[in-house]
Amino acid sequence: MRRSGTDAHAGSVRWLSANGPVMRRSSLLLLAVAVVVTAVGCRMEAAVRVEVDPDGAGLVTVAVIADAAAVTLVPELREGLLVDEIRDAGWVVEGPTARGDGGVEVRALKRFESASQLPLILDELVGPGVIFSDVELTQDRSFGQTDYAFTMSVNPTPPLEVFSDEALAGVLDGNYFGRSTEELLAATGPVEDSLSLSFALAMPDEDAEFTASTDDLDGATATWSFAYGDEPTVLTAAASLEHSGPPMWMNIARAAAAAFVLVLVVIALVWIVKLVRTPKGRRRRATRRRKQRVAAREAEVSHPRRRLLRLLVVDAHGVIVRPTDPLEGLLLPVIQSEMPHIDPDLVRDRHRKLVLGRLAADEFWSDLGLGPIASQIETRYLSSYRLVPGLHDFLDRVSARSLPVAAVANQPREWGLRLRRMAHLEDSVSCWLVSGEVGAALPEPPLFEATRRMMSVDLYDCLYLSSVPEYLDAAAEMGMATAYFAASPNDLQETEHTVVRGFDDILRGRSATS
Repeated sequence: MRRSGTDAHAGSVRWLSANGPVMRRSSLLLLAVAVVVTAVGCRMEAAVRVEVDPDGAGLVTVAVIADAAAVTLVPELREGLLVDEIRDAGWVVEGPTARGDGGVEVRALKRFESASQLPLILDELVGPGVIFSDVELTQDRSFGQTDYAFTMSVNPTPPLEVFSDEALAGVLDGNYFGRSTEELLAATGPVEDSLSLSFALAMPDEDAEFTASTDDLDGATATWSFAYGDEPTVLTAAASLEHSGPPMWMNIARAAAAAFVLVLVVIALVWIVKLVRTPKGRRRRATRRRKQRVAAREAEVSHPRRRLLRLLVVDAHGVIVRPTDPLEGLLLPVIQSEMPHIDPDLVRDRHRKLVLGRLAADEFWSDLGLGPIASQIETRYLSSYRLVPGLHDFLDRVSARSLPVAAVANQPREWGLRLRRMAHLEDSVSCWLVSGEVGAALPEPPLFEATRRMMSVDLYDCLYLSSVPEYLDAAAEMGMATAYFAASPNDLQETEHTVVRGFDDILRGRSATS
């Protein structure tokens, strides 16, 4: 990936204002500087450069350049302006750096790990929808070709009252830079000739077929330039990259397929000849049937009709804690409370990978744009679970009868361990096995099989409690005894499995079928 040179400037008058009150102090101070320098005819240049990697990630570079007159008017520009908060938001700040013409340049950089994060980072520059809106970066991979598409709306003339509020009054009130509030506000003049903005988009490969809604093209880089007062504009760009490797591999695959078919034909001929020459009673099918009958008789001996309850297996979601569906009933609402406009399908896709162990928890929050507050929101989510009434009393009485309890759940390993500790179940639940450790989620069999191996118990001697009929169906097919657990009358569903109405039914030996 190319990095922007000294002439690739990026920036904004209002820095990172979307990150909360602490960030706005830095934003508004820069705005106060802009008010002063534009009032006396100074010039400030701003530009944004987005560099896209082949995998859809990339880098946003932001810089503000003030000319020599602005530096003379506001000497604090040479020393930097409240950049600690910007660094705290994940930006890498370079400068201020002196330029040969007497001006200074301040630069900030921040990576985005996926195309879905780019709109969030651009919103941090001046606030959602102020200058940049409807940002969309897509990557479409196919055999032999990768297509990139980019679109964004730019308003280079936002109303100045957007930047004026009570917080700005608080920054100006205090005689900043040796000037009173009245002097700053009285000095404000037209900004059309003082502020300029450019936006550059760099696609990942110069050999790609590249088109954009601008004539300023340099290889796979497109640049749009604006001055304050210009009309809103929609920016579009597209790139298509053909891969030389796939056609070669296609020919190799065809040759391998032809050789494979030839081998299959030879094997089939050998098998037919051997089948014809083998006596009927000694053929493979007859031998296999005899072995199956022997195995069936052995299974009847090892599995008597009367079950011996040696292990109680419970579904953590619905039997230990509520809600039964944590994604739709708890996790998605918690995330939407922080990011109301997030795509629910994106959350569901990342959660599926998370519970299968294909995505770490920190990667999950980062992909959703919640990396900086991942610890707080994860704690809030896990703390929102509610124990099923009577759980601890039930587990104490089960333990007194020397019956071990194992819990299974569709969870990443980190969340399963935290939930077990928060519920104080380390001693009362012998085994807590989650999908993130096994790589398969309920109702798939591997999670039950892993529990059987860990507890050294035959599934035939296990009783499985769950509030999800599909999970019970899968367990029954594997030979387990099953019971539908309904913590309250509102939880009852139509099912063929034995219905258990709360923990008291189990302890008293009572049940009812639906």
